[in-house]
Amino acid sequence: MQNHAEKSLADDYAAALDWWRDAGVDSDFEDEPQNWLAEAEPERPKVTKPSNAENETRDSPLAPAIAVADIPGDLEAFQSWWTSPETPLPAASGARVAPRGTVNAKLMILSTMPEAQDTDMLFGGRDGALLSNILKSLSIDVSAAYFASALPSHMPLPDWDSFSALGLGEVLHRHIALASPRRVLVMGNKLPMLLGHDASALPEEFTDCGGIPALATFAPERLLDHPRQSTRLWKRLLYWTS
Repeated sequence: MQNHAEKSLADDYAAALDWWRDAGVDSDFEDEPQNWLAEAEPERPKVTKPSNAENETRDSPLAPAIAVADIPGDLEAFQSWWTSPETPLPAASGARVAPRGTVNAKLMILSTMPEAQDTDMLFGGRDGALLSNILKSLSIDVSAAYFASALPSHMPLPDWDSFSALGLGEVLHRHIALASPRRVLVMGNKLPMLLGHDASALPEEFTDCGGIPALATFAPERLLDHPRQSTRLWKRLLYWTS
C-alpha cells in the first residue's frame, strides 16, 4: 500500500514536469529582458574584499587610546583630567562629574557612572542615598569616604568591552592608587572585568585592587530594585569589615 502511494506520487510529479515541458517551459527564466544575440562579456577578475577582522585590525590602534603615561599621577590633577572634555575618556554628552571625598578614606565606593541627574555632585540622587545608608550602617561618616565612578558621565548603554580595550581599566587602577583608600567597594558587575578580575565570580566575592582589599557587588540601581540582593550585600559587608 505504501509502495503504491509512493509510485503514484512519483507518477504525478513526472506528469507535472511533462506538462510544463509541453507548454514550452523547460528551463529557468528571468523577468528582465536579455539580448540573446549579444556577445558574451569577458569575465572580470573577482575583487576580494577584506574581511571584517582584517578591517578591524587595519583600523584599530596598536595601543589603547588612553596611554598609561597620559594618566595624571597626582589626585588633584587626575580629578581635573577626569572632568576635562579634552581627555579620551568614554563619556556621553551629559555633564562630567568629578569624584569626591578624602584621601586615605576608610572606604572608597566605585560605582559604574554618575546618576542621570548628577551635575555638580556625584551620586546626588537615589544611588547616593543608598551609598550613604551603607556607610552609616558601617559606622563610617560620609566625610571619611571617597566616591568615584568608572565613567565620568551618565551613559544609558555603556559598551564595557570597548571601554576595556580603550584602557579604562588602567585609569581605574590609577584612580584607586591615587585615592589610596583602606578598602574598596566595587559596585557594578562589569567593573571587576575592567580591573582584571573574573566577573563570573560575582556577586559579593572578595578580591583586591592593587593590594587594597575590595568587595565586588551589583550597581546601586540593581540593589535598589532587588531588596534580596541588598540584604545579601549587607551580610557580606558585615563579614568583610569584621
